Amino acid sequence: MKQTRILTYSCLLISLMIIITTKAVAQTFTLKNTVTIDFGAVWCVPVYDGSNIVVSSESDGTIKVGKFDLSLNEATSHATIVADTADTDNNDTIADHKHIFQNGYHYLVFSTAGSGQGGYLYLLKLDTDLNREDIVTVVNNDPPTNDMFLVGDGTYIYAGKFLPGTGHTVYKYDSNLNKLASYTIGGDTNTHANGAAAVYTNNQFHLVAPFTLAPGQNDEFYRFIFDNDWHIVKNKEPILLDEGMLSIVSALSVEPISQEFIIHYGRGSSDAGGPLYRAVYDSDWNQLSNTQVIDGTWTRPHSVIVNDTLYVGYDGSSSVQLSSFAITDIPTPTPVITTTATPTAIPTAIPSPIPTITSIVTTTITPSPIPTPVCEASSLAVSPTTLTLNRKTSGNVTVTVTGDGNCLVEGETVTATVGASGKKRVSVSPTSQSTNENGQATFTITAKKKTGKARVTFQAAEQKKSITVTVKK
Repeated sequence: MKQTRILTYSCLLISLMIIITTKAVAQTFTLKNTVTIDFGAVWCVPVYDGSNIVVSSESDGTIKVGKFDLSLNEATSHATIVADTADTDNNDTIADHKHIFQNGYHYLVFSTAGSGQGGYLYLLKLDTDLNREDIVTVVNNDPPTNDMFLVGDGTYIYAGKFLPGTGHTVYKYDSNLNKLASYTIGGDTNTHANGAAAVYTNNQFHLVAPFTLAPGQNDEFYRFIFDNDWHIVKNKEPILLDEGMLSIVSALSVEPISQEFIIHYGRGSSDAGGPLYRAVYDSDWNQLSNTQVIDGTWTRPHSVIVNDTLYVGYDGSSSVQLSSFAITDIPTPTPVITTTATPTAIPTAIPSPIPTITSIVTTTITPSPIPTPVCEASSLAVSPTTLTLNRKTSGNVTVTVTGDGNCLVEGETVTATVGASGKKRVSVSPTSQSTNENGQATFTITAKKKTGKARVTFQAAEQKKSITVTVKK
């Protein structure tokens, strides 16, 4: 009997794949401080004016504004009344309001408690000292006007009035409160309710809105994305589901470094709200977390981020509160190396009358993708290098970030700070901004009433450049 031996050799195929991914980890928020806004009974809208946290609230049909330092110590001895019934067409009581700060000025939109949830909507402009610059009527005798939204794009101001069955009519204003255009958003598959909030980032408006404000009947919050002219870029998409427990979603902020979106809401089935919740999303609106942050019964939250601190205002049946949270663990792109070993199938032995030795050696090498050259930030330039302003006027400063070979760096975060002695003379807005495709970020410096010199420092890519701003009469 003849013996047959078959030897088959197989080789292990190894492919090395190097994948660069972004590590999406929700940020950590640590409660630092909470203060009671004693000049208000409802609404608490915080904004940052370059020096202080400025809070607007309402009491007895008037809008009052007070200032706090970044540690939430009161910066003024009393709140200032900035609007009351004398500012309305029929001496109606003021109902709801929203508040933003842009390019050295406060803008507030407010409605009246007329029939049909209010029939008038007004837009108010204040300087940094809360002196009135102007007030205009957005709509008259056109209810409903309550639970509006207000957002700026760095140049223009947009007031969103509820349009039942559709969504909103958005009114565009310049800084002098001239009405420039109006847009209708929503309808069909993008229909939504009021009680919404919007933020502008990376040349797009991001809007979050509920399906309805009827207590106990709203199950979803939606996300919409629009271009500069309020054309839809991404249709309505649910971002939070909680049957009967969602209502107003008036707080929306974007963290400037990670570009994560942060919303706050009172979770409850009644109009009074419930415990204050925070939901965090990555830059593509994938949910990272949704947690309770303040116990009790709260509603109508509003938020603003200053450096590494998140400020949230909210109100309940007995008080109006303002809390600050430290932000840590801001996510950054992290390289992840994945090694995959793929063995080849081992052939089955085949008997044969003739001894055969078959040697099969197969080696497959999968090349790593050739990385696209990246322009790494290494220097910055500031223009102009000096600036002279009359009191209560503004000027723009452009920061250009470049890398090796003078390549232009897009998406680099540039921060702007005013020296301690200069804060009485100037403010800067925004305090943090990402560079555009030309490697540039533009900041607006606004002179206050006090004359003299102030130093403004810009920082990016571990580089600093300062300019001197002179304020004269």
